[in-house]
Amino acid sequence: MKRYKSTVANLGIAVLAFVLILSALEAGLAITQFNVPETVLFIPGKGTTYIPHAYYRHTKEGFSEGRYNSHGFRDYERSYEKPQGVYRIVVLGDSYIEGLQVELEKTFTAQLEKMLNGHPSLRKFEVLSLGQSGFGTAEEYLRYLNFGVSYTPDLVVLAFTTGNDFRNNSKFLNGGSIGYYFTFDSGHHLVLDRSLVESYEKELTYPKRLFQAIKIHSHFLSLLSERLHLLNRQIVEARMRGAYGHIWNSEDRTKTDLDVFSDLNIYRRDLPEPWEQAVELTGEIILALKKSVEEHGGQFLLLGLSSAEQVHSEVGDGLRTQYGLEFDYEQPDRILLELAEKNGIAFLALMPALRKYHAKTGQYLHGFGGSRNGHWNETGHRIAAELTYQFLKERHMVPLESKHS
Repeated sequence: MKRYKSTVANLGIAVLAFVLILSALEAGLAITQFNVPETVLFIPGKGTTYIPHAYYRHTKEGFSEGRYNSHGFRDYERSYEKPQGVYRIVVLGDSYIEGLQVELEKTFTAQLEKMLNGHPSLRKFEVLSLGQSGFGTAEEYLRYLNFGVSYTPDLVVLAFTTGNDFRNNSKFLNGGSIGYYFTFDSGHHLVLDRSLVESYEKELTYPKRLFQAIKIHSHFLSLLSERLHLLNRQIVEARMRGAYGHIWNSEDRTKTDLDVFSDLNIYRRDLPEPWEQAVELTGEIILALKKSVEEHGGQFLLLGLSSAEQVHSEVGDGLRTQYGLEFDYEQPDRILLELAEKNGIAFLALMPALRKYHAKTGQYLHGFGGSRNGHWNETGHRIAAELTYQFLKERHMVPLESKHS
């Protein structure tokens, strides 16, 4: 009996010590604001968004903090019902449109809305941001169908990140990352592939659901979950790179240090076969999105964004030297332009003008601090918004008739 009591007492002390350590870790993370609790929300049948009104604090690149709106987007508060006298623009995109690297009022969408409303028009403008990090065109198409349509937009802008969206649309090149994808059936028609999402849903056992419910309130569990996810992704990516190895440089038949999963492949004149397939698939997804937008009574604009290596010459030249390949940084925009001209799509490529602005002024549009890589900084967002505003105005795609006309 004494041994039993001693064992129980030791177990109780161990449990108490464990709870105290976890409490101390939780308090330390909260006080130092090292991270914030999990904010991603998975909605069965619709994919991921963010927890409505959840607090975010982004410090990994640039800085911003705030709360997501009641619909789970990083945007100002919006109503699903379009107010009378409002011309509504919905912008679909990835982390560039989400813009966590800068404060909300400095993002592309917020500045474009301000510019449009600064014009003496009979209409008020709303530019809604539906962007989310990690999304490709397939996910953005589904976001439009599941959420965007509800806002009754007059214009839908697909903000296409030329540096990684082609890869994101390929289930193979995207490393099997959980999400929605499209593939071709035997008749070469687009078919939605829900398999990875459905597998994820089946694996959500009660303990996993309980853990997810708790971690949205815990700094420590959110950090632990994030680290485990990153570790798992690194293991999966390492296995895939090991299995498929390096690809060949078709110009001289030598191996390059560039593996088939690298985003830089989109700049190769000799696109590897998986990338050719990704380009073809991407084109069909864009056309399907355009068709859906028009069927719902809206206009469609394809907006080509930019990457640092395209805009900052020293970054692009450095990559050419590093890999010994003559990257063609204009190729992604030519691919989009050819698609647009062939199918009557309104298209604006921002990259050439952004590169020209950098060359003329010396100001960097990508990167923060001493970095010349990464997402748009405040200047990048502002210039991109100005260029888009001018395009919409010159093409008469938005009602900017004057109050006095």
